Formats: sequence, C-alpha cells, structure tokens
Amino acid sequence: MTGGFDSPESAAMNGFPATHCSVITSRTQGDDAYVLLNTGSGAPYLYGVVCGRRNGQWFERGSSNGPGWEQTAHDPDVGTLSFWGEAPAGADMVRVECAGEEIEELVTQGVYLPVWWRVRSPVDWPRITAFRLAGAWVRP
Repeated sequence: MTGGFDSPESAAMNGFPATHCSVITSRTQGDDAYVLLNTGSGAPYLYGVVCGRRNGQWFERGSSNGPGWEQTAHDPDVGTLSFWGEAPAGADMVRVECAGEEIEELVTQGVYLPVWWRVRSPVDWPRITAFRLAGAWVRP
C-alpha cells in the first residue's frame, strides 16, 4: 500500500476539507494512534479515526462517528478502545473507569478522549466517574 502520511493526524484528515474539519486531539502509543476530529461545518461534530504506522508511514485503519472498539492487530480479538465525548463547560479533566481501573485524562477543546491500546473487546464499557471543574472532582 502506498500513500502513507508523516503523522496520524494527517492520515486522519485525508479526504476531509480543512475548511470544515480540524483535529481536536490525538493519542499515540507505538505504532497505534487515535485521532479525534471535528468534522462539523457549523456546530461541532466529533469523528474518531484509528491509525496505524507501517514502514514509518501512518495509515487510517478505521473510523466512526462514535467511540468504541476497533480491531488493530492480526488477532481479531485485540484492538483499540476509545471513549470520547463532550465535557461539561469548564471541565479540564475527566476520570473514567474501565475493567476495574480508573484513569484521568485531560479535556481538550471541551472534549475528553481516553484510549486503551491492544486490548480485548470489553465486557463492561468505560464509564465516567467524575469531571474536574474549578479544581474539584464532580460526579456526572
């Protein structure tokens, strides 16, 4: 396959007009990446793209207008789990629990994006346990 890109963000933006689409945030681990785009021409419309790197170039592996699990390896049971959405106004962090583990992630441009890499499709999906607003953790 030819036509790779120098960054996962460039691979994710391929085919979208820059006048109506922008990268909100992205996460990378090794040769895996997840890019969250705003594809709305007026109101924000979130769109997630799973990317992978081969031979130094980034390619899109899959995309969706919702968070979820996407196969990223030859093993059909191994993939990338994304969990994203809009945060309350003023939130700067989110706490998310998944499979008994609680993590904290920054909120960027009013959106949160925790990602789990090379995991099996979860039985229990992630859930928000709190947002940080004005320095205090608040349950949703």
